[in-house]
Amino acid sequence: MLPYCTPNGSLSIDHTGADGGIQGQEQFARNIGLIYMTLGFITIPICCFVFSVISRPPLISHSCYKIMSYTTILDILNLVNGALIAGFFSVQNIHHCNSGVWVSYVLEYIMVVWLMYCCASEILALNRMLEFANKNLANFLFEGKRVYFWLGVDIAYTVVGTLIVPEKFYFYNPYGGYVAMNRANGKPNVFHLFNNFFKFGFVTVAYALMLFFMYRRLRTSSTSKISSFQIKVSIQTLAIAGLADAVTLGYLTIGYAPLSPQVAAYAGIMGELLWIALHGGTGIIYSIMNGAVNRRIKAAFGVGSEISKGEATHSDVSKLPTRIATSKISAIPTTSS
Repeated sequence: MLPYCTPNGSLSIDHTGADGGIQGQEQFARNIGLIYMTLGFITIPICCFVFSVISRPPLISHSCYKIMSYTTILDILNLVNGALIAGFFSVQNIHHCNSGVWVSYVLEYIMVVWLMYCCASEILALNRMLEFANKNLANFLFEGKRVYFWLGVDIAYTVVGTLIVPEKFYFYNPYGGYVAMNRANGKPNVFHLFNNFFKFGFVTVAYALMLFFMYRRLRTSSTSKISSFQIKVSIQTLAIAGLADAVTLGYLTIGYAPLSPQVAAYAGIMGELLWIALHGGTGIIYSIMNGAVNRRIKAAFGVGSEISKGEATHSDVSKLPTRIATSKISAIPTTSS
């Protein structure tokens, strides 16, 4: 008998199946699944459209856009996992107890994609922070083909995070509408907790430092230059990081705050919806804030023009008086970012 199952093949919340399993909630599971799948069919095309814009020349020539394209791919995969696969499992009442251990293997793949996304988000945050803290170091670490080194870092982190968890057993609860990243013995998955908390802390600190160094460079009267292209890109990624932090806080509240039994019954669904909101919201943020994506959307509806090759080049704010550099930066010709 597999963990989290009862002898009669029902799904159990207890790793030994001692609670008797979950019964009679198939229709509720179908409703949950339809909601997830509907959200997936709305948000996945948005993220795919964003990827089709930011992954092409001339934008992709910038290291930041290479990382952004990579994280957008992971956004799409996470939406497929969290909305379509999870929704399909709920609609069809699929779990490892009635369908076999292959379901758990699918959930391991879902965890792998999540770990890759977390590490990639941290790499992007480091890139954005160094852009304003130490431009030379940022160039040394990320410029040219060196940016692909960080793909190796991401893969290595994911492999370690997958192998380091002893007796891992991941499953999907179609009745509660959530993915459970548990261990077969019922003990906490410490690495999963570490990953989520570390991502929250690292990204928050990195973007706080980015804002500090950005402000300092905008206020300085030194000869150092600051690219308005980089400012725009950083504000977009900052908005996404803010969304991620809000989702994490919501997830922690759901998972650890004292909830009434009525609210706790929907905690898994709320957590899954937050997961979908994070990755779907990323595509919406780019659609609104990214000039190239925004213009491509307008061009698709016959309004405005598409991005030209010359629009995605660096535009620098050189040595300007402090008040001019801060209040007139929007008046200086900028790149489409």
